[in-house]
Amino acid sequence: MKVQPVSQISRRLIEAELYGELYETMIEKFGKKKALQVITKNLQKSARKAGQAFAASVNTPNLKHFSTVVEIWKKGNAIEVADISINGNELTVKVTRCRYQESYREMGLPDELCSVLSCSRDKPFAKGYSNKLSMIRETTLAEGGECCPFKFIWS
Repeated sequence: MKVQPVSQISRRLIEAELYGELYETMIEKFGKKKALQVITKNLQKSARKAGQAFAASVNTPNLKHFSTVVEIWKKGNAIEVADISINGNELTVKVTRCRYQESYREMGLPDELCSVLSCSRDKPFAKGYSNKLSMIRETTLAEGGECCPFKFIWS
């Protein structure tokens, strides 16, 4: 994975500003539903590529290496993690605070876009890393949950 010139949270905030403006423009032309679909598809495509790049940074992609991405996600106090553990072929990560979502809301972005900007990236990132990796997350902070309980399963 190539080194980014700015932290991930800084990059995401710059992207969010641009996506917010694009979303407003697209709503005028296509309506909310279509605009959100296009942005979601674009974000997921980008996330899959990022997962592939992260996998390419190691000789053999594996769950232990994948778990190190949490440290990248945490930089700049972007997220707070209450628990992270690997048990066999499962990685669990409990995110209790998400500055991404907090910042998007402070920027005045609409709720439907806030959740798409971060949350829609997670599964495609995992799949991009390896087709052996799947993700389960039943709720998110963006949806009003108490946490984001990630479970990544290596099969």
